[in-house]
Amino acid sequence: MTCPFLKEAQVKYCRAVSQRKLIPMTLSGRVEEKCSSAGYISCLVYRAQAPGEGTAVVCPYLCESLMQYCGGAPVAKFVPYSESLQSRCGNDGYRYCELYLSMAHPEDTCNEVHGVAMPEWLGYSANHMWIDVTEGGMCHAGIDAFLCRALGKIDRIAYVWQQGVHRPTAVLTAGGSDFEVVFPNEILLTACNLYLRADPAHLTANPYGSWLFEGRVEPRTLEGVRRGAEARQWMEHELSRISQFLQDHAGMGEFAADGGHFSSNLVGHLERDQMLALFHEFFSPFASGR
Repeated sequence: MTCPFLKEAQVKYCRAVSQRKLIPMTLSGRVEEKCSSAGYISCLVYRAQAPGEGTAVVCPYLCESLMQYCGGAPVAKFVPYSESLQSRCGNDGYRYCELYLSMAHPEDTCNEVHGVAMPEWLGYSANHMWIDVTEGGMCHAGIDAFLCRALGKIDRIAYVWQQGVHRPTAVLTAGGSDFEVVFPNEILLTACNLYLRADPAHLTANPYGSWLFEGRVEPRTLEGVRRGAEARQWMEHELSRISQFLQDHAGMGEFAADGGHFSSNLVGHLERDQMLALFHEFFSPFASGR
């Protein structure tokens, strides 16, 4: 599936110049264009390449090509058709494009479980990370809204690996403490979302539009991943479990879930040891989600 904003255009350009100016075919009939008529013989670029009178009907240096561009961008940037197929515009990765997200607002239709956003098309690991896999085996992974709510404001993001077959790992700094988030199964990493390092707050503001890892699935990547009704039941149980966990620990009952909601920014309210215990129980790669 390609991005709905991806458009095609046939363009013309001069192959005799070092910097190509692409002219959409819809504009190529303008009076000032000489390339498509016998007037090309007066073009300084043509005369520098082949002095003398030309006999062709159109300029021999005039080329045509099929290009693609983003119809949602304020300024069209033409990309060769062959190259665009390799970009996120030509596959399901477009769903994580900032421009697409700002215009299409897919989060408006996001399902919730007692106030916690939980898109039904994603898979969820026991330690509250999500994964999205395309038909071609490409995948994106990040942290879910449950974990974002617990962390609150994230001050810094660092990646342990950026490429290769690994369990994708990032270190999130919040409230002066570092928390290691790890997708529990191996992925062939191809990229990490380095833009989030400049604006970490975007991760908690839009957890399902802000992927951390991009790659391709390995044979055991989806092992233990929950989907659909199973994932919803698991999330309901997790909300109940975190409420009980907070009540059972001294001084933590006041932050327990109320009607499905637990206090946001637990990092800012709990003691460091309490937060580490909570993180180990719910968000470590060894969390069972029991």
